Amino acid sequence: MCKLPTVENSEFINIFNIIKKRFEKHSQIFTINKQMIFQILYDNSEHLSVDDIVLIAKNKFDEELNNSTVYRILSAFEMLGIVDNIMVDDKKRFELVYFKQPHYHLYCQECNTVMEFESLDIHDLFLGHLKSIDFKPTNFNVIINGVCTKCQK
Repeated sequence: MCKLPTVENSEFINIFNIIKKRFEKHSQIFTINKQMIFQILYDNSEHLSVDDIVLIAKNKFDEELNNSTVYRILSAFEMLGIVDNIMVDDKKRFELVYFKQPHYHLYCQECNTVMEFESLDIHDLFLGHLKSIDFKPTNFNVIINGVCTKCQK
């Protein structure tokens, strides 16, 4: 069964409580499966696919989740602004975005690794340009495809 971390991790507990309240505000229950998937996303900085989450749940929590359940939960998380997804290597990959700074994704086409970098300068420039053409974004993901340093060698 999913065991939440101890109170020692105050950042996790704070975000956990905010997300729990967000579910309650939308008349939804923050079930144990939702809590487990939230913890998996919180604990992993990688951009996880549904298959990755199912495997981690089995290995870490000894829980058998099916892909449909995970996908449904992730869809609820997306609607509440808790996660976002990017499409790489023909798979949706999910990341926890709550309280995250604007960032960009670097996808290595050799090893299929997704890395991130933050740049408020680029973000401000990007938003400034969108404003100049009178376009109001609701969400966006930038994925730069290429080859990482390790694979270039």
